[in-house]
Amino acid sequence: MHKKLTPALSLILLSLPGMAQTTPASNENGALQVYADGGWSFGLPAVRALASVQGLGSVISPEKKTLAAPSFGVTVTAWKFLVPFADLTVYDTGKATASIGGATATSEASTWSFNGGARFVAGKSRLRGYGEFGGGVLHQTLNGTLTFAGQSTASNISGSFSSVMYGGGMQVFAGRRWGSDIGFDAFHAGVSGPGQNYSRIRIGVFFQTKSAIP
Repeated sequence: MHKKLTPALSLILLSLPGMAQTTPASNENGALQVYADGGWSFGLPAVRALASVQGLGSVISPEKKTLAAPSFGVTVTAWKFLVPFADLTVYDTGKATASIGGATATSEASTWSFNGGARFVAGKSRLRGYGEFGGGVLHQTLNGTLTFAGQSTASNISGSFSSVMYGGGMQVFAGRRWGSDIGFDAFHAGVSGPGQNYSRIRIGVFFQTKSAIP
């Protein structure tokens, strides 16, 4: 009788660790989530180049206000639906050239923003909507070169602007700890002056360290 029961008892004992691994957490407090998004911004202008020659006039490169804007970030579930976040976004403000009468101007800009704030996440199911608000900084470095009659003059300028933002989105958990995210954000950079309004749409993936999903 004892020899017949031993394999059954062993099977039960071996199955317990596997059962523990799939048991959902009672809550997600302290869960760390990292994400990477592809996206586009609307309203934030790309760099432009301007060349001017006396007697001939001036020419400026075309305007562009739809830019690639990938982002990377992290969130931490602080308590129930309160989720602080930090986000770094890079904007493809690019390079531009303009030429007239032997004068050529080139401009190139690198632009990024860093924002932090709070998300309010609805529920703990596989489909989760959220709203968010926060603030941060928009930074740009601009390099320009003007070439005329074989001589070049270079210039460099950089600046940072405080910003506020708000937005929202939807997360879909494909697995217990990972899934996809789509969201929309609106920004106002230059809080103390006229400033610049722009927006961003983003689509990406995320991974979370702790999950209450069964």
